[in-house]
Amino acid sequence: MKLSNEEQEQAFREWMRKQYNDEGMRRYTDNAIIAYSHALRTGCRTLEPYVAGNLFFYKNGCEFDAVYEQLREKAEFRRANELYGNGTLAAGIQLYQAFLHNGDDAPAPEVSAPFYLKQDIDSNGYDDDQGLDFRYEEVPMTPLQKIYYGAPGTGKSYRVNKMIEREYPVRSERDSHCKRLIFHPTYTYQDFIGSIKPLITLDRPLDYIFAAGPLTVLLKEAFMHPTEKYYLVIEEINRGNAPAIFGDLFQLLDRQSSGKSEYAVANNDITAFFSRDPGLKKLFMEGKIWFPANFNILATMNTADENIFVLDNAFKRRFALEYVRISFENLPQEWSHPYDTFAGRKPLTAIFQGTPLEDYVSQLYYEGHLSRDWPTFARLVNKIIDMVNRQQLQDAGNRSGEARYRLARIPENKKLGPFFVSEADLCQRDTFINKVIFYLKQDVFPDHPHYLNESYEELYLIYQEDEADLFELLR
Repeated sequence: MKLSNEEQEQAFREWMRKQYNDEGMRRYTDNAIIAYSHALRTGCRTLEPYVAGNLFFYKNGCEFDAVYEQLREKAEFRRANELYGNGTLAAGIQLYQAFLHNGDDAPAPEVSAPFYLKQDIDSNGYDDDQGLDFRYEEVPMTPLQKIYYGAPGTGKSYRVNKMIEREYPVRSERDSHCKRLIFHPTYTYQDFIGSIKPLITLDRPLDYIFAAGPLTVLLKEAFMHPTEKYYLVIEEINRGNAPAIFGDLFQLLDRQSSGKSEYAVANNDITAFFSRDPGLKKLFMEGKIWFPANFNILATMNTADENIFVLDNAFKRRFALEYVRISFENLPQEWSHPYDTFAGRKPLTAIFQGTPLEDYVSQLYYEGHLSRDWPTFARLVNKIIDMVNRQQLQDAGNRSGEARYRLARIPENKKLGPFFVSEADLCQRDTFINKVIFYLKQDVFPDHPHYLNESYEELYLIYQEDEADLFELLR
């Protein structure tokens, strides 16, 4: 009776599992068997109708040989083989040929498959037991391992983007050399590095395969192309438990002067994943992993969220830290436009005459920075925070004992950064009030006796329904 494609695949897998070397060790790991089987099942789908997309459709050795002879001459096959594990497809085909011709009890032969790099190089033979003799040479360079921190909306992510754009101006190159992710309270080591997961498709039974996480995928690319820089960008690094997410790879954050990790650590899952690629098999035969010099890690940290997961000193000292201060200079024009949201009849100098902000408003006027726009509004809010905190310090000097510690100072990270709002928020008054005014009432001045001392419902009615001047809020 003719076997189905699924039964044929299972027979091929069992044959590979029975392959042992002279020392009695299995020649193929479970990950390797899965990789070869998956390549045979799906690697030629782009070549239909030249061949059946699932090569387990062919169950006769002579028929399969004829198909392969036609297939190997096609440029589409070279591209499929290069994309699918860099030679894994061709190596899997040779093993399947041996299985079809020699039967279930025959030993697997030594296989030879082409190996491709992005650069043009000559094809080399591939010994499946030993891997390709790929001459990896670490290129000394200074890796970036830095955390950008500051108040919300200061442009931390914008700064990271601009730096990577300078290295890779072309969007496609930038996307292939950078992976961006965000830490959050439920993000885990398995999400970041990878884990064993079930794999189910319409044409195959349930199986398990190592699903690589973003760090592992990008790290492999860095090893394959040691002269090119790769960037792992972690947004909101303190919103997740960073030391737990890095796990055993935490040790790799220590770098030598050459840029390479000071210490290598054993990680069988990552090295087995790398070893599916013929070019990396020899490099990781010892089962150890490290960060090469061309592997950069950039992170952002919103200091207003530092109470979610506090980064311990052991973690922080392995990163350079750069403070991104609040600055409204050189803002894109969209953020400096005098939108109707900030419209009003009275001059700003008249609104703030006789208030604590009078001198500062005059200063902005003479500097040419006073206008009915977002930068002026945010500058005035930030100045109020400074004045409140200064007053609290002065009052603390007149108090004694525990009373001075009960004074509620406003943390600096509660200030408004230039990118705290989007252009769309500025265009629509209702959106601006619901986002910015609500934030000021709930998080910045919740109990202040002078600023925003009405309930939020009252504030909303006055400034949304009655369209009162928003700058009047800051008197």
